[in-house]
Parts: sequence; C-alpha cells; structure tokens
Amino acid sequence: MNNMTRCITVGFALAFAAPALAQDFKTISSEAEFLEKVAGKKLWFDGNHVIARKNGQLVGRFTGERLKGVWEWRGKFWCRTLTTHAKNTDCQTWETNGAIYRVTRQKGSGRSFEYTTK
Repeated sequence: MNNMTRCITVGFALAFAAPALAQDFKTISSEAEFLEKVAGKKLWFDGNHVIARKNGQLVGRFTGERLKGVWEWRGKFWCRTLTTHAKNTDCQTWETNGAIYRVTRQKGSGRSFEYTTK
C-alpha cells in the first residue's frame, strides 16, 4: 500500500469512527444512576472543579473562589441550586462514556460542556 492509499484509508477510518465514539455517551436517567456514576467524584472543567456529594451538597472551586450549593434529582434532570456565584437553579441532562461527563444546561436545550476526572 502506498502512502497516498494509506492516508486515504486512515482518513476514512477516522471519519467513520468519530460518530461511533460520540455515540458511546449514555444518558444518566435516574438519581440512583447519578449516585453510582457521578456522586462523590471530583469533576474538572477548564481548571475548575466540583463535587456533587451523595448527601445533596455541592462543593468545589470556580474561578479561584469557593463554590457551594445543593442538588436534587427532578424527573429526568439533575438540578442544582448555587448559593455562591450565579446564585441560581439550573436543571441539566447528564451523559457519560465512563471517562467524560457531558452536561447540557436548561433541561438539555442549553449549552453543553464536559467534565473529566483527570
């Protein structure tokens, strides 16, 4: 196989593999599943971190300041209320592929971002 053929073959493989990787995310659809897969882990986003504790407390550091709040499961959404920073409530959808946690704000219709556990 010459170099051109090899590059085309690799390119096609990557193009078709990318959608498969994106589909590896599974929605977290219950409080029990959230407690099992997320609660208690230190989750990182852009140098900031948050921990959703099993007791409903939310702690972390965001832009160098202490983050505090509470969370609860409502229907199919994870809802958090911050008592620092924005001081608001946002219900979100959570998905994971086992290593990355993708969160979409405003009940799944807002901006998405991803947490990692480093």
